[in-house]
Amino acid sequence: MVETVCAKFVSKKIRKVRWQRPAAFGRPNPEYFVAGSWDDEQNEVSLWNTVPANEQNNDPIQVSTVPFPSDVNDISFYDTSNFFVALGNGTVVMMRIDKNKLEVVHQWKDIHHFKSSKAPATGVVCQSPEIASIGEDGKINLMRMNQDKPYKTIDSFKITMLSVIFKLSDADSCSLNAAVFTSQNEIFTGNSRGMIKLWDLRATTDKPVQSASLAEDSEIGVTSMDRHPFQGHIVAVGGYDGMLTVYDMRKAQTPITVMEASDSCLNELRFHPERADHLFTASESGSVWHWVPLAAKTPMSNGPSTNLWLSGDLATQQLNIKELLPSLPLAVNTVDVCGESLICGGDNEALYYVSNVVF
Repeated sequence: MVETVCAKFVSKKIRKVRWQRPAAFGRPNPEYFVAGSWDDEQNEVSLWNTVPANEQNNDPIQVSTVPFPSDVNDISFYDTSNFFVALGNGTVVMMRIDKNKLEVVHQWKDIHHFKSSKAPATGVVCQSPEIASIGEDGKINLMRMNQDKPYKTIDSFKITMLSVIFKLSDADSCSLNAAVFTSQNEIFTGNSRGMIKLWDLRATTDKPVQSASLAEDSEIGVTSMDRHPFQGHIVAVGGYDGMLTVYDMRKAQTPITVMEASDSCLNELRFHPERADHLFTASESGSVWHWVPLAAKTPMSNGPSTNLWLSGDLATQQLNIKELLPSLPLAVNTVDVCGESLICGGDNEALYYVSNVVF
């Protein structure tokens, strides 16, 4: 099999793409993905089908779209049909794929805001039954599918003001840029000053369990995060400086592995959901990389004894970097992978569909 790249011009800058979660584990070729646009008068969430109607045309086909008045900053699937969207007007939207059409199910309006204005919701993550959103207001909102309002809000800005008054070291009054659930009850966040924190959702106080800085000697903002699909305590973090940092949450004060992933901002990184030794990254420089392990392994050989992401400096000697696309002139903002298929998009108003990804 040979990797095939299909470019689809969509007339919209793409901020986020996500494959529809497959109903069965190990499905090689997902059929649908959703995409969200940004930086336009009217943006949209769109549903795309990648199954070719005929052998001559492999282009993804748009089958449904829903307009939104603000940027689509993040998309996260809850299950095979329901997903959540974080919007630039501070609203989080629940959407559903029903008979190949998109529909809006519920909205949590303006749950991210400053005192006198709305604050963009920068991210949304799901770990059933929990849904969490983050924003430029520094808040973490926790929601459930059957509740009209967030049932809990962690306000890091209030923590910050107390930190400033008492001169505590963990002040971080700035945007939360990335988050990931590391377990059912814990969420890991990163902000624009490079502060990374682990929060216990069961705690009665708004105080992080752990706190550290992405870079010791400077404030390098966090841009993206993803957790290892089989070992939730392993989290990969991307930064504005293009560095890829891997943490073991059992000892998160010090990163396990630090590697250069780009010469500019690392916009997104994603572990393969089944072949967790494989990582995919998208950068501001217009590149999409596939981090390929040099040692041959079966898809499921990802136990603690074989996990190369915990091997420190040796990780760079065990990985080969493969460019999946020719370097693009504008930023690639997002990438997602499922089975043998990859989708990515960015500011050049195109979607790129890579089929038969070689592992």
